Amino acid sequence: MIEATGGHLAGDVDAVQRLVQVDQKPIGRTPRSNLATYTGLFDHVRKLFAATPDARRRRYDAGRFSFNVAKGRCETCEGEGFVSVELLFMPSVYAPCPTCHGARYNEATLKVQWNGRNIAEVLQMTVDEASEFFAGEDAVARPLQLLRDIGLGYLRLGQPATELSGGEAQRIKLATELQRSQRGRSLYVLDEPTTGLHASDADRLLVQLQRLVDAGNTVVMIEHDMRAVAQADWVIDVGPGAGDAGGRIVIAGSPGQVARTTNSRTAPFLAQELARART
Repeated sequence: MIEATGGHLAGDVDAVQRLVQVDQKPIGRTPRSNLATYTGLFDHVRKLFAATPDARRRRYDAGRFSFNVAKGRCETCEGEGFVSVELLFMPSVYAPCPTCHGARYNEATLKVQWNGRNIAEVLQMTVDEASEFFAGEDAVARPLQLLRDIGLGYLRLGQPATELSGGEAQRIKLATELQRSQRGRSLYVLDEPTTGLHASDADRLLVQLQRLVDAGNTVVMIEHDMRAVAQADWVIDVGPGAGDAGGRIVIAGSPGQVARTTNSRTAPFLAQELARART
């Protein structure tokens, strides 16, 4: 097991002002939680709709465009977009709402459009599509660009939290952190963030983690991907094997130092990656 760290954290624990665990736990346990609401960008989207002439004429505020508020949501499904259908002798199943057909909002709310799209159509957009649609709105465009930078351009804005993988949830949390103004002295802890990612997506992720380090923070990763380990400032090789054969520190040092260690099982693989990176 490799623990790769980067940053400029002093030895004194007082140097840590904030501890952030960016884990793979779900960003929500119900379909009401989604990418747009978790990152906060949906608040800005709702304000844009509330500022349209049509919304002002109807006296709709931003709350009208939330599917969690009674005045704007579909009352049949209460903003869920689907209804539970009970079956005899079988578990209940979910079907699209017969009234809103999955749109979540009532008919009056859906009549309001911003640049030709209603609020439900916006939630159906992918991050890539929304980035183009909201290109002129900095408050929305910035978090969307961060999501694209971290390899999540394919997700829908309204994609329920229950449909997201652990890795996707982790990257959404990281993108949310990257939106914060970085003042340094924060400690970020991640557990194998590159697991299941394509090499190009892993590279995108590492670029964003480096941004945190460059801002004066420290990033600690449990990681087995040598591409990630080779880019660390400091590596702790724990082993020499797994389970009962592990548990002690084999070597701690720079990637180059670890790669030259004769009693490390990680060393030959790390040396190979370092050599590849130099070519």
